[in-house]
Amino acid sequence: MTQQKLRKLWPLLFCLAIGLSCNLSERGSDDSGSSNSPPSRSSSNTDVVDGSWKGTVNCDDGNQLDASYRIAASGNPVYEYQSKSGPREVELTESGQMVRFVPPGGGVTTIVVDSISTSPERITYALRISDESSGGGTLSQSAATMESEANIDGSDLEVEFTVRSRNVLSQPGIVVPGDESVVVCRGRLRK
Repeated sequence: MTQQKLRKLWPLLFCLAIGLSCNLSERGSDDSGSSNSPPSRSSSNTDVVDGSWKGTVNCDDGNQLDASYRIAASGNPVYEYQSKSGPREVELTESGQMVRFVPPGGGVTTIVVDSISTSPERITYALRISDESSGGGTLSQSAATMESEANIDGSDLEVEFTVRSRNVLSQPGIVVPGDESVVVCRGRLRK
């Protein structure tokens, strides 16, 4: 049951982790999640590149996913995610920033920025993602870390994402740890 649960949650967790446009959204009418993000810091660099890039990324597990990547006018990456009431976005600005929301399938997802570095040529950031949901007396918890690197090459954006994830299922008196998964995806996106 744990492996089946991991396979079911992996695409959603991956899309949440890296802001891919994976078309996994489900329709919902209510979202009690919130986004706690500090105001954007102004960029001291006048050569900031902003815009949107789209394309596909190839993952070392054999998956190929449609992807989009946005950089705000400030030079910070824009993180896109699916909440229960639809698509949302937040500009990633600093370490410690936290975003908490209810995903389409229910439960609670929390994302914390561990590190972020921006320049006109390169953006890197690392996120911690945790997801909790329950049903039928079973608590499902997943934890992941994601490292993202984006390099601007002319009008193209070369991206690489590394996602490490692990699920745990528990009932009163029973804890079933899942296998750890590591997936690396790379691609070249175009404006």
